[in-house]
Amino acid sequence: MERESEGTRWPDSDRGGQAGRSASRAAPVASTAGREERRSRLSSVIADEIVPRLLRIHREIRRAEVLAAPGPDEIAAFGALAMGRDGTLAQAYFEKLRADGHSFEWLCTHLLAPTARHLGELWEQDVCDFVDVTLGLGRLQEILARFGAPAETRVLDERHCALLISTPGEKHLFGLEIVAESLRGAGWRVQVERGFDAVRSAAAVAAEWVGVVGVTLSGETGLESAARIIGSVRRASLNPRVGVIVGGPAFANSPPRVAQVGADAVAADGPAAVIVARQLLAGQRGGR
Repeated sequence: MERESEGTRWPDSDRGGQAGRSASRAAPVASTAGREERRSRLSSVIADEIVPRLLRIHREIRRAEVLAAPGPDEIAAFGALAMGRDGTLAQAYFEKLRADGHSFEWLCTHLLAPTARHLGELWEQDVCDFVDVTLGLGRLQEILARFGAPAETRVLDERHCALLISTPGEKHLFGLEIVAESLRGAGWRVQVERGFDAVRSAAAVAAEWVGVVGVTLSGETGLESAARIIGSVRRASLNPRVGVIVGGPAFANSPPRVAQVGADAVAADGPAAVIVARQLLAGQRGGR
């Protein structure tokens, strides 16, 4: 820049040489101005686009870290708390996770349900006895009751009525309770019936209009029983378009079984059941 300034003070007598020298120096001046303009545009792009994008990505990463699902060790530790002498420790841990920003529905899906399955596996493997496992499951039920939807949750639509059924002999019932709490939290009126066969299930839907029926099943040996229940429900229901959802280990990764028992859809967990139930109800135009 200093040499360019000296060039502007050349005498008029040297105009010929000045012209050539000025032409040769004009490019650097233009180049400098272009660089400054490019730098200015780059600064604007960084400030207006790149920095906000990085901040957004950072927030998404932090959120993903916060919502990372508990691993096997954490599930086992929480199960031990549930079966321990002091039942308040499990509730205190659950409360801490709520305070950290985890929703009740998320905790049901990623903590309570896996812990219930873990306790069942401990019993099946003879690692823990029936009394300990029953105690642990009871405390998980207490957590559901304490932190779930309040009993006075208002039903916004009278068609939001669900009947949840476990088949006779079904032992894995905690998932059914999670689905019930999820539906109640979404404004559904929910009736839970355990060990209902085809006759009792048919009587239930014949006595009261129900928008959606859910059937849970843990083992494939109960598929015929589930099919009989669903068939009787469809024949007896006051709602001719009643929707039927199935869930439980028997239907995990086995889509053909959904049609095999005559159901409309499968839901893997409580939040999924809410979504599926709404979709089925939306398809029942003029159903009541």
